Amino acid sequence: MMRIVSILLVLLLVSLVSAQEGGTAKPPTLSEEHLARIRAETESLKKEQENAPKTLTEAHARLEQTLSAEELAKIDAMPSEDGMALYHFSLGLNIRNGWGLWKGGPLAQHMRELGFTHPDDMSGVILDTFWCKRHGKDFRLEERVAKYKEYWDATKKAEEEKEKRVEESKAAIRNMMMGLRFEKRDVPVVPIPISRGMNVRFMCPFRDGVFLCGYCQGSMSEGPDITGGQYFDPADNSVHIEPQYDDGVRRGFCYDRAERRRRKMKPGEDFYIQGWYFDLADGEIHWIRLPEVNDVYAAVVVGGRAWFAGMTDGKAVLVGIGNEDRIVVPLPQEDEIPDLGFDGESLLAIYLKTIHRLDNETWTLVHSGDIVLPRSGLPPQRFGNLIFFRDEGQREMRKRLWWLSMGEKLHLHLLDRNTGLFKPIVSNDPGGQVAHLIGPAGWEETSSYCVTSKGDLWACVAGGSYLLRRSTEGEYSFAVAEGSIRVADDQADPNETNQSLYISGVTALPDNTLLLVGYTGLYRLKGDELVQELAFVAQDSRGKALGRGNWRPNTVLALDERSYFIGTCSWRGPYLLRKGDGGQWTVQSPGRGDPVVW
Repeated sequence: MMRIVSILLVLLLVSLVSAQEGGTAKPPTLSEEHLARIRAETESLKKEQENAPKTLTEAHARLEQTLSAEELAKIDAMPSEDGMALYHFSLGLNIRNGWGLWKGGPLAQHMRELGFTHPDDMSGVILDTFWCKRHGKDFRLEERVAKYKEYWDATKKAEEEKEKRVEESKAAIRNMMMGLRFEKRDVPVVPIPISRGMNVRFMCPFRDGVFLCGYCQGSMSEGPDITGGQYFDPADNSVHIEPQYDDGVRRGFCYDRAERRRRKMKPGEDFYIQGWYFDLADGEIHWIRLPEVNDVYAAVVVGGRAWFAGMTDGKAVLVGIGNEDRIVVPLPQEDEIPDLGFDGESLLAIYLKTIHRLDNETWTLVHSGDIVLPRSGLPPQRFGNLIFFRDEGQREMRKRLWWLSMGEKLHLHLLDRNTGLFKPIVSNDPGGQVAHLIGPAGWEETSSYCVTSKGDLWACVAGGSYLLRRSTEGEYSFAVAEGSIRVADDQADPNETNQSLYISGVTALPDNTLLLVGYTGLYRLKGDELVQELAFVAQDSRGKALGRGNWRPNTVLALDERSYFIGTCSWRGPYLLRKGDGGQWTVQSPGRGDPVVW
């Protein structure tokens, strides 16, 4: 138990520092001397577990006997009971564990008789009313009981509403299934030796090899602040989404811990994209260096040319490298480094609120407005009047797919909202009203997407459990849901519905056939027929099978009829799959070669 106490005391310190530096409420800080006293006092309380108090009055008396004169003086100096929250992970922890609140001991029974049902609430009331006792204030027990009851009633109601909406969403998805034909059959089983490697975002054939865009984590661990799509209403302390957004966009600004202020982010502080080259000749991956660009922050291949944007001597630079030549093109804006994307065979430069297209070394303004555009790890793509972005979430989680619809009415759409299946539930959090999306776990996560030549959007969501299609008319249908081509109902045969189709990467081929990859294997989808070509078994270095969360491919290239190149997220590295003359498949995890200068 002491180990738990020590760990939580450390967490308390971290949380206090974060609260002070993040602009939230600022409770009093604890010095090392103060922490040492609390540790000693909690140890003293721990020894009295066999003789725990049985009533609120006894609990107060025990605290007065146990706490030092210095600690009691600090409590007496607190201007309000709010300061007692400082003890939640120290004295509060010991009260919950040592005095039997979790185990339902006599003190817990007494607190239940008073109207308090949760151990966290009980310990909080004991501490808060202890402050009241020391300051001669009324305990306001009825008021506290009513407050906690209101909270738990609202929580229960929200959970019931959540379950109801999830069931309604599942029923809706069941009616939106495409009804694919999929027949499980014997296919080659390929062991995948999982290793540490690149975090791939984009790849394409280039210079007789493969060009890769590698995601690199920046120095800001918290990520950018929300800078667009939300506004605060001081009248009721609520947060609202602006009508031209589906949700708030995190981009552009951050809280600097060292400087203790909010400031504009520097290039690459949230993340940056670098160019790499997989050389089929030597089987290694090489970091690409350029004489013209000291620090590369964005890279992509468009129209047969590799483009790199970055900084040299404090100036923004853009370089394009073809098979036989290279060009340096002035960027349309010099105040930031853009994300690089594509519009067919043309390069796009995407800034905070503007988008430019490059044709024949001349920039054309595609979009300019007040909408803050998401930063996109995958190269942003334009199809007709839609421009797609896939943000980077935080630490490989909650990567969301957006698109900007241009024309008479500008709007920044979010995939999970646009489906109409999972409407947010608004809850009253301490920081104001917050909308929580209700749906399957991880529904907001989009690991991969593509747009076919017909204009249909295909996306892999929720860890690869769902593969959905959005038509050019905005209608949704599901090819795979919950890992199957059909959604289970109460009468469904689990052997039919549990098909383990976890598809986390999708690529559109020229004939609009989809090349699909996931933890379970490699597939092709053409029309309404889904065919598995390979089955995968992810393994660690000792050959032990790994679970689905340990390997999630997000990109796939068919290099020829006998080889595939597969990229992954979460720093699991790319893999080359080749079929030998004898029909056996081999897997190569490319090593890291020396940098190459282009």
